Amino acid sequence: MILEIFISALIAFVATLIGGQFIIPVLLQAKLLARDINKKNTPILPTSGGTILLLGLFFGVLSLVFASNYIVGTSVDSEVILISLMSILAITFIGFLDDLIGGRIRTFRGDVKAAIKRYKFFNGGIKQWQKPVLTLIAAIPLMVINLGSENIKFPLIGVISINPIVYTLVFIPLAVAFSANSFNMLEGMNGIASQMGLVAFIALSIFSYYTQNYTAFSLSVIFSAVLLAYVYFGSYPAKVLPGDSLTYLVGAGFAATVIIGKMQVLGLILIIPWIIEFFLKARARFHANSWGIIQKDGKLKSPNGGKIYSLTHVFMRSGKYTEMQIVSMLTVLEAAIAALGLLVLLY
Repeated sequence: MILEIFISALIAFVATLIGGQFIIPVLLQAKLLARDINKKNTPILPTSGGTILLLGLFFGVLSLVFASNYIVGTSVDSEVILISLMSILAITFIGFLDDLIGGRIRTFRGDVKAAIKRYKFFNGGIKQWQKPVLTLIAAIPLMVINLGSENIKFPLIGVISINPIVYTLVFIPLAVAFSANSFNMLEGMNGIASQMGLVAFIALSIFSYYTQNYTAFSLSVIFSAVLLAYVYFGSYPAKVLPGDSLTYLVGAGFAATVIIGKMQVLGLILIIPWIIEFFLKARARFHANSWGIIQKDGKLKSPNGGKIYSLTHVFMRSGKYTEMQIVSMLTVLEAAIAALGLLVLLY
């Protein structure tokens, strides 16, 4: 059973790597472009990298369902996996629409051809208030089959019971909407969403394995595989920008995995950086961005001076760090939070 899960994850990994080679030129031809503004020459890159991630996820999940039904019986609930995939597809489509509406800039045909030849690779859609409303749609599949548990166990406190109707109609949609939109807030640097998301899904994989919830384990392992493969395309210097399609996909996948794995407390711990980001952005009435102003030495300076409206601004106040260094430090922060959460909940 474990072998089949890891084989499916390997298929997802390979499909992501190979799929990216085909999808990136398509995004360029479709002029889904954005500027990577944290670079000196602000190169034009394709956006909507979530389409690459979705391809790998699709093949990984299908191979897992095939193995479960035709090769060997497993403890993985194929129906739950497919329902979760429906939820993730719905929210990724919303993100892609935003990329499609806002991700076009004026270019000449020669510019696109040159970009494809160099394999070098801008952003912009749906109103801010509409995004959390639309992402509630993705929670419907999870609500229909009543995934998760109404009993949540907190360390030192014990089990807290939540009314099943409140859990299904309130908790699940809010969890999905908040997770998807918060992952979208902490973005604007190469690899920040994919690398921090990778750490979070690895932690979910470890926890679900120890609790023997193999349905959540399989989904979290497959997500870890596609995010690891995407690092090749999305980390510094990026070949493609994530767009809302990726941040929404990762956020929805995170929420779905937490819910089906009954890992609400760990999920709450893992999402601490994004909760902080939410409140920091709220201070600026959600008009602040996470990127910085590039200096002559390649290091980034905060566009808001000493004011902090994002976790990235903490590191950019001094102007001493590069984009890659800031992303690495935030990834290490998420790894430390994940390790602490696992230590508290498993031991």
